[in-house]
Amino acid sequence: MLTPSVGGILVEENKVLLVKRKNPPCKGFWSIPGGRQKLGETASEAIVREMLEETGLVVEPIGVFGVIELIPNSPGEEHYVIIEFILRRVSGLLRAGSDAEDAQFFPLDKLPENTGLATREMVGELLNPGSAFLNKCCRYKVFHIEHLCEAV
Repeated sequence: MLTPSVGGILVEENKVLLVKRKNPPCKGFWSIPGGRQKLGETASEAIVREMLEETGLVVEPIGVFGVIELIPNSPGEEHYVIIEFILRRVSGLLRAGSDAEDAQFFPLDKLPENTGLATREMVGELLNPGSAFLNKCCRYKVFHIEHLCEAV
């Protein structure tokens, strides 16, 4: 099943907002907040909703960072296509919400050990543009789900 999804990259004072995942895939790992897009909802509406649900923050999408695909291990599993937005905070106080055990800002160069591979690569790209993704203009990366939750 193909699942359109969104992610939100919010950087403030050289720190990136991450959530600790409450559910699979990657339960217990830190990652970029986001989730599934609903039928009839635009991707930008989806990321605003997901950020409010997961972090308590009202955000505004200001650009697209790139697209990530998560390829399933076997037939019948979900195949995610994730639009990763760059965000700015409009209002709200940070708190862990529905799908998150915790929500915190981390220095771009000091992520927790249990940060997922895709998140590490995206943050690495923020620190060193053009170093991790296939094309630094229009970022696009494919991960196999079996490798997604690998820690460093």
